[in-house]
Amino acid sequence: MSISPPKRRISVTIDAELLDAVDQFADNRSAAIEEALRLWRIQKIDDQLRQYYQYRSQADIQEEEQWAALAEQQLDETLETEGL
Repeated sequence: MSISPPKRRISVTIDAELLDAVDQFADNRSAAIEEALRLWRIQKIDDQLRQYYQYRSQADIQEEEQWAALAEQQLDETLETEGL
């Protein structure tokens, strides 16, 4: 059984047509808005990650490639040592 985080009561002002759409599709306004905020947060994180990877320097890319090669080499050595 998971324990849900505590909730806070807030007051927000929302466009009337948007709120009508929420009411049309959801039985529970709070749950619908909470889900919308969760999706918004995920989208913001995805946008930040995408931006990071699009604009990283060539030096960063090369360092990541070196780390990946080292990790692969160590994995191969471990598997060989363990006879796998």
